[in-house]
Parts: sequence; structure tokens; C-alpha cells
Amino acid sequence: MDSLQISTHPALCNKVIRRTKPAKPRRCISCGTPAIKPGRRYCSKSCREQINWVLSLSKGLLKTFSARYAAFSFTNKHVILDVLPTWSKEISRFSSKRNRGSKPSEDLKNLILDSGREWHQLVGNNTSRSYASLSLLTRNNKKDIDPRSIKPDKRTRPRLSKHETSCLKVLKLDRNDLISVDQERKIKAAYKKMAKIYHPDAGGDAKRFRQLAEAHQQMLLWVKNPQFSSRKALQGSWAYDGYTNRWTPPL
Repeated sequence: MDSLQISTHPALCNKVIRRTKPAKPRRCISCGTPAIKPGRRYCSKSCREQINWVLSLSKGLLKTFSARYAAFSFTNKHVILDVLPTWSKEISRFSSKRNRGSKPSEDLKNLILDSGREWHQLVGNNTSRSYASLSLLTRNNKKDIDPRSIKPDKRTRPRLSKHETSCLKVLKLDRNDLISVDQERKIKAAYKKMAKIYHPDAGGDAKRFRQLAEAHQQMLLWVKNPQFSSRKALQGSWAYDGYTNRWTPPL
């Protein structure tokens, strides 16, 4: 199945600016709409509110299942809710076909409500609550899915402003270079390498050299007070952690 897939080189100004949260253009993480505005993760406010409401609704079902971890993803044809109970080493997959013209959040809501009604029906037939949960989880058990696939990893990445992201591109470095312990050496080495090309005394372009010098200065300032964002999340799927009872957007 096709999994949910969720990414500027603005002109550099002449002064060093303060950092803000970086922008990253990508597909809408709620409905998959492509080509949304750069820096946004949702196609609209209502789309964001709808998925957050439905995921909040799912917490009741996940608590009933004693979920340690869960993951929500969608394709063009299905919505998928994977659940790993605290007492199990195997994943139970709840899935349903998408309805034509509906958003993934609407289809997920129907999946949650249908599963909830089925659970209540079992309890109503004099089945214990724990047995009703076990029955549904066992029926949807998938031994071939690696339980580690829905355990969110802790991801750490440098937190950069748009300006700092541009500076990084000018120096032809990437974010991984800022994670290493010798980040300052890499910045200086990149500057020296490109300065040989763009320095006016070497026949280079004066404007490009000024941009290079500004980028070098900005990134050295970042190194003096580096900032990182760290969170537990999954690539391409919403991740639920039973210990915190919270959903985390996909990376």
C-alpha cells in the first residue's frame, strides 16, 4: 500500500537576525493534499482541527485496548490503525476502506466508532470488558508486522530559522553537519573552501563573497548557542504513546 508521504533559498539580508521556527513545505499530514504552502503542515485550519479531534476521539478506544503504542496512516484506499497493547509483543491492525470523497480523518472516525460499537456489543452480550478487548485485538492480530515499526524513535535535529537554513545552503552544508561534535570546524572549512572561489582578490564575485561571509558569521553564532528540536515520532505515520496519552504528527 502507498504510505502517507509528507518538504528556499530566500535572499540573504545584510544583518544577522534572530532565530525563528524553520519552515518546511510538505503534503498535508491530515489529508495528503499536495503542494500546500511552504512551511505549513496542513492544507487548512479546519483540516488540522478535524484530524486532531478524531485522534483525540481514538484515545478512548486505545485506552480500552491498553495500547502502549499506536500508529495511524492512510493510503488512497485504506485507513490503518496499528495497536500494540502493553501486554503483547504483536501488533493488531484495524483497517477499513476509504469512502470516495471523504477525508482520512472521516474514515478513521468511522473505523473507531465501528470498533467501539463492536466492543460494546460484546460487553452487552455478558462478555467481560477485558475479554471483549482481547477478542477484537486477537481477531485483528498481525504476526507479520514488526512491533518496532510503530515504536517512535527519538529524533534530534538542529532548529534553524529560514535565514539560517539559507546560510547553510550558501556554505553547502546540511543539517547533519550541525549534529557532529566538530560542527564549528566544518563551518569554517566550508567557508575557507568557498572563499577561495568567490574572494574578489581571486577574481570572484564580490556580492557572493559578502553572502558567504554573512552566512559564515551567522552559523558561527548558531554554534555558540545551538538549538535542537527533539521528539518521538514516526516517518509517514501519526504516533501514539500510551504513557503520555498523546498523538505526535509524522516526521
